[in-house]
Amino acid sequence: MNIELKLQALVDGELDAREVREVEALLARDEFASLLVQELKWTKSAVRHSEAGVALPETREFFWSKVERGIAAEARNQAAPAASVAPAWWTKLLFPASGLAAMVAVLFVMSGPRSSSDDALNENVAEDINAYSFHSEAEKMSVVYVSDENADFSPVGQEVKNETEAEK
Repeated sequence: MNIELKLQALVDGELDAREVREVEALLARDEFASLLVQELKWTKSAVRHSEAGVALPETREFFWSKVERGIAAEARNQAAPAASVAPAWWTKLLFPASGLAAMVAVLFVMSGPRSSSDDALNENVAEDINAYSFHSEAEKMSVVYVSDENADFSPVGQEVKNETEAEK
């Protein structure tokens, strides 16, 4: 890094402790560097404390143009709420209907699957067909027996006799 930049960094307080010791050792042996640091400190002090605040006077035209812009902005803000559009008729029904649908969905989920405490269930699939089911948790098995009331049942190995109504 350039020596002059290091001296400026010292005046601004941007160096770490090791670099500060190195620059102070340089200032002890170099008179030009110490004079430059003193000059930088004076300049920094003059800039910081001697700046005069300059206030420019407002012209008459500028003042009245600000007033006119303020009035126009206020008029736009007051006109904006009057231009709002009323909600459509169907939006008035949408919110209650969606709430009702949500309640029905919650009730459906909360009702959950129906389970029977009986091990054997008797379900009528159709009027002429009977279905019996048995479920055992201990045996980890389910048995479903389906029978047709109009058909003759025979044990395994024997033929099923399907007699028509006329033959009976």
